[in-house]
Amino acid sequence: MQVLWGQMPPSAGSIKYSNKTSEIPVEEVYKNLSIATPYLDLIEELTLQEQLEFHFALKKTRDNLSIADILAKMELSHAKDKAISNFSSGMKQRTKLALAFFTEADILFLDEPGTNLDTKAFDWYKSNLEVLLDKQLIFIASNQEEEYPQNAVKIDIMEHK
Repeated sequence: MQVLWGQMPPSAGSIKYSNKTSEIPVEEVYKNLSIATPYLDLIEELTLQEQLEFHFALKKTRDNLSIADILAKMELSHAKDKAISNFSSGMKQRTKLALAFFTEADILFLDEPGTNLDTKAFDWYKSNLEVLLDKQLIFIASNQEEEYPQNAVKIDIMEHK
């Protein structure tokens, strides 16, 4: 997926990015996508509110949501002034997913999105994912069947010998 989102070059061949009207240079692809991965770093010194304000100063929110709206949708309003460094691993994962879910983007990449989520947070993930199914292209990389939407098109890209 890192090759698809432009972080790493392909080992062979090339990838071209375009929208309906023109080609998009690889260094501009980030403007059209959002990403959530377990290895994505959050800024540990920031509070949740500061993390959201920082992120959404650089990226546009989906549907013009305010920071307060996003905190409410995250179901973490109570933790808005808590430092990210004091979050549980599940709260960090929910924050990463929220940054991806609530960013205006054409493509969403989710790598093992259910990592560290308890049952309630996993239900939150599934309901927010459902909202986006008709709004954008979504790539999910996971070995956990329950992380995929019910009608997902699954592509096995691993080479079998």
